Amino acid sequence: MVKFLNAAVYSYAVTAVVALSALVTGLLLFPAGPVTLLSGTTISMAEGLLRIAICVGYVGAGMAALAAVALALSVFTEVSIGAIAGTMVLIIVCQVLRAIPELDAVAPYLLPTRFTDFDAVLRSPIDVAVLRDGLLAFGAYILLFGSIAWARFSGKDITS
Repeated sequence: MVKFLNAAVYSYAVTAVVALSALVTGLLLFPAGPVTLLSGTTISMAEGLLRIAICVGYVGAGMAALAAVALALSVFTEVSIGAIAGTMVLIIVCQVLRAIPELDAVAPYLLPTRFTDFDAVLRSPIDVAVLRDGLLAFGAYILLFGSIAWARFSGKDITS
């Protein structure tokens, strides 16, 4: 549990740092003012910052779900690089599967499918249903792979 919580906190921290550095760079290069959304409508700077905070929360949740998958893989190997490599291979395979039109029926169940749905916040109005579905999918992945990790780890001999 501590390993997952560490990874989840790190996921949110890294996402926040990326967003903050992008904001600072944008403010240095462009004048501050109203924000134009992907849908073409304009909102205030304060509402834009709130929407970025929501994006950070959503992306952090997606990265926490990915961390749960990596945690589940890590309990099946003695070498930590194996879990890292396995997670990367899994994400690449999922992306390849999503690119094959004949497998469109499988795509909604693959974790990377929801990663880019944060753009629902950058449109007017915010598509709450897309965000809800994504967060539910992330929660399901965390629950499933967290349970797999817990079941494997609780039966594992950690003294050898």
